[in-house]
Amino acid sequence: MFKASNVLPAFATALLCTIWMILAPMAGIPGWSGFAGCTAYFAAPGKGTKSLPATFACVASGIAYALLSLNLGALIGGQAFGLFMTFATTFLMCFAGGSKLLSFVPGAFMGSFSTFAAGGDMYAVGGILLGVLLGLACDTLGKALVSASASRS
Repeated sequence: MFKASNVLPAFATALLCTIWMILAPMAGIPGWSGFAGCTAYFAAPGKGTKSLPATFACVASGIAYALLSLNLGALIGGQAFGLFMTFATTFLMCFAGGSKLLSFVPGAFMGSFSTFAAGGDMYAVGGILLGVLLGLACDTLGKALVSASASRS
């Protein structure tokens, strides 16, 4: 029912995310933005430092597409242009999924919709990227606690 392999990673994640929610606002970073990156880390097909380049690349590509859309939209404006950018960026994020580095397409969408939700706020963008590292820290601490628990048994 409740095993150390379930409880300890949950505890590690809860602890580190609570610490994140204390520290992020002190730095002007919206707390929710870190959860977006953390979610991307845990949703990615690979875990650990080996998968970080692909996770960062996918999330960052979505952020870049959103920032491009927001900035061009501010210059050009209009519903037709907004629809065009929706089509173009969605196509590009999905098409890029054919490459190994950008194959985690949901990560691109997480970066994109989170950036849109923040209105392009760069503190939130930084929080999204830092959140990927938060996910790694949660995963690493959880595994370390499970390992330490197993070695005591």
